[in-house]
Amino acid sequence: MSAVDPKIVVILPSPLMARNFLQTDALQILTRDMHAAVTVISPNPDDRETAARYGAIWYPYFHPRRSHGDGPYGAISWIARMTRYMRYLAGLFIHMCLTYRINTISDFQGFKTRLRQSWHLRKTYLREGLPMSKIFGFPFSRCRGIYHFLYRLYYSRWQSFAPVEKLLSELQPDLIILSMLQTHMITPYALAARHLKIRVLGINGSWDQPTTKGPICPGIERIVVQNDIVLKELVRYHHFPAEKISIIGWLQMDAFSQINTIGREELSQRIGLPSPQRFILFAANAPRLGLHEPVVFRQLAALAAAGAFGDDVVLLCRCHPQDRQWEARWGWARNLKNVVLEAPELGPLDHLASLISHASVVIASAGSINLDAIALDTPTIGLAWEDASLPYHNRHARAYDLEHLAELRTSSGIAIVHDMDELTAACKRYLANRTEDASERAALRQRYLYLLDGQAATRLVNEARKMLA
Repeated sequence: MSAVDPKIVVILPSPLMARNFLQTDALQILTRDMHAAVTVISPNPDDRETAARYGAIWYPYFHPRRSHGDGPYGAISWIARMTRYMRYLAGLFIHMCLTYRINTISDFQGFKTRLRQSWHLRKTYLREGLPMSKIFGFPFSRCRGIYHFLYRLYYSRWQSFAPVEKLLSELQPDLIILSMLQTHMITPYALAARHLKIRVLGINGSWDQPTTKGPICPGIERIVVQNDIVLKELVRYHHFPAEKISIIGWLQMDAFSQINTIGREELSQRIGLPSPQRFILFAANAPRLGLHEPVVFRQLAALAAAGAFGDDVVLLCRCHPQDRQWEARWGWARNLKNVVLEAPELGPLDHLASLISHASVVIASAGSINLDAIALDTPTIGLAWEDASLPYHNRHARAYDLEHLAELRTSSGIAIVHDMDELTAACKRYLANRTEDASERAALRQRYLYLLDGQAATRLVNEARKMLA
């Protein structure tokens, strides 16, 4: 490493990714131990305070519709922003074409299943930038020549944006730490880094991204990943060299291993939970993946109110942190007997860890919170709901066709349930014995979570050190 303190820019395009990074030791190690001048770029203005606490600078994430650039305000500025935004949306369309094609070429079964779902469901995916229409594969969706042409077109300079280039030119970083390497949101930053010849260390966003989110952007020198499964997927499907990938574990799991979980009494006061009682944590998903959940929860609450799980058991419904429709979807649950409703929040990870640690069992639908429960050795149930009133491919159980979830269907470390009878039986089994399936959960921890030693952030920073040496 040079005698001059290094300059590092950390780019975190989603609120959840920003939370998972900023609530670990990563930023503190970068600023304190490496003496790096760190700039954090994220979408949440609340991150400014967190960055400042560790001596870092915060900038808002670029969005072409909101950024004024250097132009004057008024009509000219509005036209410039809209023109920029149309260019950005055109790029999003091509990225969706690329994602459709790489998913088809790779023969991902989860993608095939989603394409067979009704238009009503696929519209939701489309609004989130997922290519759930055959139009994105027209023509010849398996043609590698067309795929490579679109790849070169998309990652050409026309998806560069002046405000991003200007900021990185002013900051002059020695290294960019870039997360979510397969999303359209990071393309302007990746292109600017390549144009300005800035080295890039990538963070794989989550366990599902290699098999759902499209191609890896060019210019990434090294990637850190959660586990060996993700490493092999990046090599097999994205042809990224294995020697340039390092396994560090899950950043957010550092917080789980380092923090002192909140005591039961304090937790009960914080969320209005009757302190002597046990509770089942129902961790709701976002609307796209949790359309079935309110109906399931209402039935589960009726059973709890009737004493099916014992008089000392309460249901705690935790709304998904990014569920903007939570009032309409879950507000009614406030009035149910033996139910506590927690509004969505991107709060401290110690609160989430405490909820999971003190729960008798965690119920979730095809989400990473099942892995959080496994990390903390809490029994967990996966809802793979087979609602016979729905067309086969519309049923939530098809979410477990996705590659990153498929292996869990046959694991005994998580109870996969398909209807209310199975869910009730699994709840009763874990309420009777919280240590049930503990050895199987340990096997899943080893398979999916790498080293739960609180050092994932340290391993990430060590990769940055190597690149700056």
